[in-house]
Order: sequence, then structure tokens, then C-alpha cells
Amino acid sequence: MKRLVLGLLLSLALAAPAAADTPSGMTEISVTGNGSVALAPDVANVNANVETNAPNAGEAVAMNNAAYDRIVAALEKAGVARTDVTLSSYNVNYNPKPHVLPPNPGGERYGYTVSREFNVKVRDIGKAGRVADACTSSGATSINGVTFGLADSSGPRAEATRKAVDDARTNAEALAAAAHLRIVSIKSVELQGSGVNPQPLMRMAAANAPTQFDQSNVNVSVSVSVTFLAQP
Repeated sequence: MKRLVLGLLLSLALAAPAAADTPSGMTEISVTGNGSVALAPDVANVNANVETNAPNAGEAVAMNNAAYDRIVAALEKAGVARTDVTLSSYNVNYNPKPHVLPPNPGGERYGYTVSREFNVKVRDIGKAGRVADACTSSGATSINGVTFGLADSSGPRAEATRKAVDDARTNAEALAAAAHLRIVSIKSVELQGSGVNPQPLMRMAAANAPTQFDQSNVNVSVSVSVTFLAQP
């Protein structure tokens, strides 16, 4: 009989529903909060490309290597360390020449095309325009973009996170007050997203004048989701 009673008690215990996550008498209030910090940028990145074309692969590669070496030498002369020039992508494509050329080729290039994309980190941010000019004047076929940012965004991101949590609490307290409740604790906090959003602006310069960039602020933003517990 004892075994039967113990077995019945165990079955009832397993079948009992789990306790609710929210404590009795508490109300959950889930809100989002946003925070941002605007700072002057202290580093720039120039993304450039050098492209060469030749009837055979060896010649196209040799031309590309020579052009890239000239660009790196020009960048070092402009004050950029060799380690701050990094390869982003390298492609070799072959486009065979047709036996019968189209009547309007439209600038089509045949043979081997070598494309090398690279990034240049500019630690002296005032030289970003000069670095872009050094790339194009020494062999780069395009500048794909110039962005401004922060060398270390950990401090600003922590500040933006604090602002986001404060914003979430303000929103929750407003909701609680409207419902005649008061916030007593936090149940959970979740980071929704964060980012550094540079806003580079190119300044139009006179003919043959060095390229210049207006360095607008960089925004470090954070979004959080917070669940608060409230009671009357």
C-alpha cells in the first residue's frame, strides 16, 4: 500500500503545472529603449580598386601588381603605414574575344581582367582627401567609398547602452503610472542592436585642388528591450 501511495504522489507531482515565471501580484511591463552618442570621428577608411586588362593572364597580373606597388609607395609617401593597406578582394576574369565582333561593342574589353580591391586606414583623419587623391593619381581606377569612424567605440557604446536602459525605464514608469502601478524590479534585459553610423560628406573643391571631406559626427546607437515587474 505504501508503494502505491508514493507512486500516486509522484504522478501528481509530475503532472502539476510549473509555477508561473511572474511572481504573484506582479505585472510585467515590456518596453524598448534607445540611446545614442554623437562624437567627432578619429579614423577614416578609403576603399579603392585597381583594374588592369591584357590579352594574356600573366601580363594582366603583372600590370596590376605594378600599379598596386605604385599606389602603396604613394600612400607611404603620404604618411600611411604599409600595415594600414589591406587587401579586400582579388579577382581574375577572362572574356574571350568573339570571332565576329558586334557592330556596337560599347567599350567591351576582351582577354583577362584583374581587379584588386583594397582598404586604406587613415589614422590622421585630416589626410583622408589626400589619401584618396594619392590612390587615384598613382593608378587606382576607382574610389569605392570613404567612411569615417572611431578607432575605439567601446566607451561610447557603453554610454549609449546606459542611455538606452534609462530610456526604457522612463517609458516603463510612464506606462506603470498610467495603470496605477509602480516599478519594483527588472525581470530581463536584452540587447536589440547597436551600431556606429558614420556620415562622411565630400566637399566640392576647385579644379586641381586636393579633395577635402567635411567630417560630420559619428553616431553610436544602442537599442534594448527590458521587461520590468510592477505592482500596485
